[in-house]
Amino acid sequence: MGLFQDIRSDYKAIFERDPAAKSRIEVFLAYPGFHAIFLHRINHLLWKTGVPVLPRLLSHIGRFLTGIEIHPAASIGAGFVIDHGMGVVIGETTEVGENCLLYQGVTLGGTGKEKGKRHPTLGNNVVVGSGAKILGAIKVGNNVIIGANSVILKPVPDNSICVGVPGRITRKKIIRMTTDDGLVEMMDYFPDPIVEKLRELESRINDMDRRLDSADKIKERGGRMRIYNTLAGKKEEFIPENPAEVRMYACGITAYDHCHIGHARSAIVFDVMRRYIKYRGFPVKYIKNFTDIDDKIINRARQEGIAWDKVAEKYIDEYYRDMDSLGVGRADVEPKATEHIQEMIDIVKGLIDKGFAYEIDGSVYFEVLKFQDYGKLSKRDLEDMMAGARVEVDDRKRNPMDFALWKASKEGEPSWESPWGPGRPGWHIECSAMSLKHLGVTFDIHGGGADLIFPHHENEIAQSEAFTGRPFAKYWVHNGFITVDKEKMSKSLGNFFTIKEILNKFDAEAIRFFLLSTHYRSPIEFSDEQLKEAELSIDRYYTTALRTRDFLMQDNLKDKHSPDEKALEDITSKFSAGFREAMDDDFNTALAIGNIFELIRVLNKYLDGRPSGQKAAALVKLADDLLRESGGVLNIFARTPEEWYKALMTVKSIDVTEEGIAAKIEERRQAREAKDWASADLIRKDLEEKGIILEDRKDGTGWKVKIS
Repeated sequence: MGLFQDIRSDYKAIFERDPAAKSRIEVFLAYPGFHAIFLHRINHLLWKTGVPVLPRLLSHIGRFLTGIEIHPAASIGAGFVIDHGMGVVIGETTEVGENCLLYQGVTLGGTGKEKGKRHPTLGNNVVVGSGAKILGAIKVGNNVIIGANSVILKPVPDNSICVGVPGRITRKKIIRMTTDDGLVEMMDYFPDPIVEKLRELESRINDMDRRLDSADKIKERGGRMRIYNTLAGKKEEFIPENPAEVRMYACGITAYDHCHIGHARSAIVFDVMRRYIKYRGFPVKYIKNFTDIDDKIINRARQEGIAWDKVAEKYIDEYYRDMDSLGVGRADVEPKATEHIQEMIDIVKGLIDKGFAYEIDGSVYFEVLKFQDYGKLSKRDLEDMMAGARVEVDDRKRNPMDFALWKASKEGEPSWESPWGPGRPGWHIECSAMSLKHLGVTFDIHGGGADLIFPHHENEIAQSEAFTGRPFAKYWVHNGFITVDKEKMSKSLGNFFTIKEILNKFDAEAIRFFLLSTHYRSPIEFSDEQLKEAELSIDRYYTTALRTRDFLMQDNLKDKHSPDEKALEDITSKFSAGFREAMDDDFNTALAIGNIFELIRVLNKYLDGRPSGQKAAALVKLADDLLRESGGVLNIFARTPEEWYKALMTVKSIDVTEEGIAAKIEERRQAREAKDWASADLIRKDLEEKGIILEDRKDGTGWKVKIS
């Protein structure tokens, strides 16, 4: 631009930058910042043409009149504004780009007396706050904001905010826009430091209000919940981000094989958490994903000779069959990775733009050293991680711990188009994309098995928080391992059991009960003996339910007290609070089940006293309702005793039908009427050998499956 065009741009910029500039005449007569740049434009032209003495003289006159000192040799782009500019100093070899703004007391100075370049260079669209000093031959990039009273001694990259003494650099979000001039970049906003502080304070106040509101709502619902947060390494009070909806995400399966008992534990644990949170009165949005593209899926497709997507479809169907059997409810949304490719690409692009990721030969890697909090979940430093992790060897990576966000396609493998060429997503990026889409930036609970803490969940945190600049999840919850002979169950050791295999030997309710009978964070030893113990416990409940039903069906007209009436009254009055207390304490299902079976014990002892009457019926009905309600939260004890025994007949392969049992019961009844006791006993013994136990009751003879 020429002299007059530059002055016109400076004049126009004042009205764009300074809301206090009201009229043209006011700017011409009473705006020292404009006077200073106006004189400098003339001085600089004189300096460039080699006029002696006069430029320096005019510079001194300008400093006397305006309080602003600009060396005639300084090169300043168009659209330059000095706002409230007293005390501004701009040195000899300073270079300033277009559309820059300086506030009072700013120094663009040198750091020595040597000749040559010794003052700073500012890019375009730079804002320098009051009292800031930029010293030395350093470069300040485009779209940069320098905070008030900062001292800048090192180069500042594009699109940054720099504050403090010495200046600390903070990256800011960049917007890319397609205009008539092509693709352009700009910061999403240029904040005033004071406004930024007010916004931060407002955000903190809103967060405190939200926490207090959540705490009040929890208190209204009766007590406060505590959850063990892996991130904090301790139990913490559960305060949802938004009490109107608890948002929860659990990592699902990679669909390449049948699910094993470890998958069952994780699914049941988070199913119960969701059920209990809803029981406590919170609406819940629960997301559980499927990984439907992965190396394991591709390899299985080759083994089975079918398409990779058919492999994923096949094993997702198998997963649903297993989980339906185990009483695991469907999540509100169950997204698949391949349905979110574009969301993943957008995150990867954002991470590259922010300097957290880099591309090599069509693959993109996250640079872990750029994320300062890497390791905060697993509580390990990088050396420990490298020693204990299964790291994919790739000499092209800047650091062995850098992980793949996007993998370049290989021949014969599925791929999707991306800015880096055809490829497919890395494993870790999937959950970040799906949770961000369906739950938002920060949600309440992120769960999975303890084996996912590192590297999967550690990497999720790094890429998600680097991308959004905000916390990823508030509470990190992890279930413990299942062991066999005290050794962790895993496919690599060959000591795993599929759910399908176990369901051929045990009823699904026994499996669910077994997994809930230990606290979810504790390891649990798997064996047939443990499952048989679970069957006996469940049978104890259904036997009690049958006994309760028979009692409530009798007349109960005559009042008769049981010696254990007071004990049953006491336990029923405290039972709900005790159940909630157990579950509020980090979902302690083991303690909750202990409370349930203590009620069952006292109820049976009460019934042993042969009570009757309306009061007795009401007390037994209350106990029965409490057992059903608590069992409903855990999704156990949901069948009738008859349904339980029919299911046992199937899994234990009882060699007799229900019709056959009924016929034998009738035959035995006739034998007893004829006083043929030997035949009646022989029928009982024959059925018992086949696994059926007969029970004589007031209303006739019933039967149950023998559990041994």
